[in-house]
Order: sequence, then structure tokens, then C-alpha cells
Amino acid sequence: MNLPETSQRVLEIIERQLRAQNEKGIAEYGQSIDDAEGYDWTLEALSECVDAMQYMARRMLEIEEENKKLKEALRHNELTHLYLF
Repeated sequence: MNLPETSQRVLEIIERQLRAQNEKGIAEYGQSIDDAEGYDWTLEALSECVDAMQYMARRMLEIEEENKKLKEALRHNELTHLYLF
């Protein structure tokens, strides 16, 4: 299937992360998810989602701070060229 460039790049990132997480899990627990037993998978997924929300909120704060600094620099004419996407 031919995907648009951005979609293809997103899938590549997800695949790379998935492989890395699987390798990390095997290294840490000595087994794959196929062999893992005794877990509440719903609770595990919920815990991971909560972690992801925290990571995203932290990143949002970093971006807000970066934007604040850029706006301040613009006000003081410290930047001659700025490209915002």
C-alpha cells in the first residue's frame, strides 16, 4: 500500500519504538509478551497511558517555556529570522 510520506514516517517511528520496547522487555524480564503470565493487561495498559499523559504534559510545559523565550527574544529584537511551523 502506498502511503503519504508523513503517514509512512509515522509508521516507521512506531515500528522502531515497538521493536525497541520489545527488546527492552525481553532484556528486563527475560521473556516475551507471549510467555508472560499473571498480568492484568488492562491495568498494565492503563498504567502506561497514565505515564504517557504525564510525559506529554511535561513536554507541553517545555514547549510553552520555549515559546515564551522566543516571544521575549522577538520583543527585544534579538532574532532577525524566525520560522514557526
